Amino acid sequence: MKRRKFLSKFGLAASGGAIANLFNPGRAFNLQSRIDGCSEFPDNLTISTDPEGQCDPWIELEMNNLAWNVKETRKRVGKRPILAIVKCNAYGHGIVEMSKGMAGNGISHFGVVKVWEAVSLREKGIGSMILNLGPFSRIEAVDVIKHDISQSVYSDAVEILAEEARKQHKQAKVHIKIDTGLGRIGIPMNEAGAFIEKIGVMPEIKIEGVLTVMTGKERIPGQLRDFKNICDAAENKGISLGYRHAASTKDVAENPETFLDMVRPGNCLYGLEPLPNMNVKPVLSLNTRVILTKHIPAGTDIGWRNEYRIEKDTLLALLPIGYYDGFSPNVSGKADVLIKGRRYPVTGFISADHTMIDITGSNDISIGDVAVIIGKQGNREVTNTEFSKHSKRSVYRTPTYLNPHMPRLVVS
Repeated sequence: MKRRKFLSKFGLAASGGAIANLFNPGRAFNLQSRIDGCSEFPDNLTISTDPEGQCDPWIELEMNNLAWNVKETRKRVGKRPILAIVKCNAYGHGIVEMSKGMAGNGISHFGVVKVWEAVSLREKGIGSMILNLGPFSRIEAVDVIKHDISQSVYSDAVEILAEEARKQHKQAKVHIKIDTGLGRIGIPMNEAGAFIEKIGVMPEIKIEGVLTVMTGKERIPGQLRDFKNICDAAENKGISLGYRHAASTKDVAENPETFLDMVRPGNCLYGLEPLPNMNVKPVLSLNTRVILTKHIPAGTDIGWRNEYRIEKDTLLALLPIGYYDGFSPNVSGKADVLIKGRRYPVTGFISADHTMIDITGSNDISIGDVAVIIGKQGNREVTNTEFSKHSKRSVYRTPTYLNPHMPRLVVS
C-alpha cells in the first residue's frame, strides 16, 4: 500500500492539529513527469500538485543559484560556448528542469549520453545544439537525424549515420571523439588521422566538432599537444573540424589552457562541491516530512530480525524516505538531518522507504514538519559533500542516485 493511501486510511489527511500543515495550500509544481509512461503508477492515479499536500520526499531546485553558477563559469571561460552536461537526468537534478533553466541563463549547447535524453529535450522545446556523447543503435540513428541531434563518433558506426542521413535527405552532425589517454570511449590517436579523413569526404556528414577528455593535471600538456597535432594535421588538409573541446568542470576551475573553442562543465553548474577559483552555490536540496513521532524505551530491539537495540529512552521521528528514493543506508549513525533548523542524527536501520531520526530532547517536532536531508534550514546546512562522505559516494553519485520519479520543484 502506498504511503499516501496509508496515511489517508489512518486519518492523517484530516484537518486540524499538527497534521493540518501537511495539507495546507502551498507552491504549485508538476508531478506528472514522474508518472508518465511508468508502469508503476496506474493510469487513474491522482498525485497532489502541491508540495505541502503530499508526504513523499521531494527535490527543490534553486534557480537563482543556477544563474549564479552560470555567471561564475562565464567569468572563467569568457565568451566561448558552454556545452552544459545534463546527462544522467542532469546528475539527478532533472534534465528538463535544469536544461530549461540553463537555457534561460544563456546556455545554448547541451551534452547527454543517451539518444532518448536528447529526444526528450527536443520534445520539451530545447531547439539548440544537443550533443549525444554516448553510443547509438541503428534504430536510434533515425531519431538522431530526425531530431537534428549532434552525435559523437569514434568507430565505423558513423556509416550508419551516413546511411540514415541519405534516407532522410539530411546531413548528420558529428563530433569526433579522440582518446588521448583516458582509455575509454574514443578513436585511438594512431587511428584518428585516417578516421577524420574518411569522415571528411562523406557528403552526408558534417563535422561539427572534435573532442577529447583530460585525465590529470600532469598529463594535460602531452594530451593537448597530441590532440592539437591531430587536429592541425587534418585542417592542413582542408578538413574543417568546427569546435575543439576538452575541458570538464575540473579543467574549467583549474586548467585554462584546456578551454580551446568550447568547454563541457557539469559539476560547477550544479554546485555539487566547493571548487578552486570558483564560488559556486548548490542548486539541489532534498526534503521530506515527519510522518510519525514515537517514544521507544531503553532495551527495545527494533528492525527486521530485531537487529538494532535502543540503548536509552529515545524519541524517534519517522521520515518517508529510504533507499528506493536514493537515500543511502550507509548514513545511519553518521549523517544528520535538519528539522526546525536543528541537526538530528539518522539512527537505526534504513528501509526501502522509511528512515528513523533520533529527536530525543526535542518537544516541538510534529507530524508534517519539514526535514531537510541535503540543503539549508535556518542558519544550518547539510551539504552534498557532507552527505556524500557519509554515504561513501562521490558528490556526483549522491544526486544521481535520487529516484527520477521524485518530484522536482523549481524555486527562485
